[in-house]
Amino acid sequence: MNILKFYIGKTILATSLMTLLTLAVIRVLFALIDESGDFDKGTYAFIDGLSYSLLLSPQYIYEFFPMAILIGSIAGLGILASRSELTVMRAAGKTTWQIIGAALSYGLILITFSVFLGEYVAPKTTLMAENLRNRALYGEQFVDSNQGLWLKDGANMVHVGEVIGASRLSDVTVYEFNRDNELTKMIHAKSAELIGNSWSLRQGIVTQLGATPSETNIGNNSDQRFDKVERLPFTEKEWQTGISLDNLSALSVDPENMNIVNLYQYRSYLASNGLDTKNYDLAFWQKVIQPISTAVMIILAASFIFGPMRSVSMGARVLVGVLTGMVYFFAVRSFGPVSLVAGVPAFLGALMPPLIFAVAAWYLLRRAG
Repeated sequence: MNILKFYIGKTILATSLMTLLTLAVIRVLFALIDESGDFDKGTYAFIDGLSYSLLLSPQYIYEFFPMAILIGSIAGLGILASRSELTVMRAAGKTTWQIIGAALSYGLILITFSVFLGEYVAPKTTLMAENLRNRALYGEQFVDSNQGLWLKDGANMVHVGEVIGASRLSDVTVYEFNRDNELTKMIHAKSAELIGNSWSLRQGIVTQLGATPSETNIGNNSDQRFDKVERLPFTEKEWQTGISLDNLSALSVDPENMNIVNLYQYRSYLASNGLDTKNYDLAFWQKVIQPISTAVMIILAASFIFGPMRSVSMGARVLVGVLTGMVYFFAVRSFGPVSLVAGVPAFLGALMPPLIFAVAAWYLLRRAG
């Protein structure tokens, strides 16, 4: 059985990886076409758009993973069926579930790759892509660092620890400078929230640098020395800023582009401040359930091959795989948000699409005996 496992697994791995590569290339081309409308804005050029699209490819691969595994598994098992190899295996005493188990055992390699891609690679490359695009489009207004984000606000500088959604910042520090580029004031706030068209800083402290004049021995000139520090705490303070509110969304990280740890931390932060957590809950559970979805796609592919598609052509199998994969992809994309609007818990919203497809696979396998 080990030889058979290797043979089945090798076939499915090859067809699945080829499907992933094909879908990724198509998605990158569409992304590049979408970006072409922004060419020549700022310093954003074709090479920037190409780099941006390529950096997003790990996220595209992660999103398409269950769909690609379904198509690849149908193609791989279909190849074995077209050569009558599955029939020989069953005639040799191997049951349907043993063959499916062999496919799933090598499917674990794909599942591990998916988790690694979604947790470690895609979030970093997506952030790199957004930073590259922002710098090209908006110039020096946005500067990213490992310790947060720096924003240029006129003559002042602003440091933001985290951007939450499109209307909330955390760990905000404003550095105000005079005409001689000398630091005169620092404002630090735990959070900033956009209310209407103005910003409000919450729970912070203002550090004012005072100057004591001292006469020098040269003519009548005076030297200003910043030797006084005054600290004034505040609960809420209006923040007058020239930062473009229209560009704030460029700083925001979408929930689906975060890893599980960051999603859990954001969810906890929002919950502790009495804010809505539904979108982050949904993204969290979708990432947790993603490996299960991949396994379900392999079983569903086997149910097609052993069930209603035993004697159809390879082209028909691939077409059914593509259509079913697209249905699953759009079901995940639409069912989750719709379930949140309907008040369904995020866990159920993320679980329902793979559960429905798992029931369909079980029914087809049962009919096939």
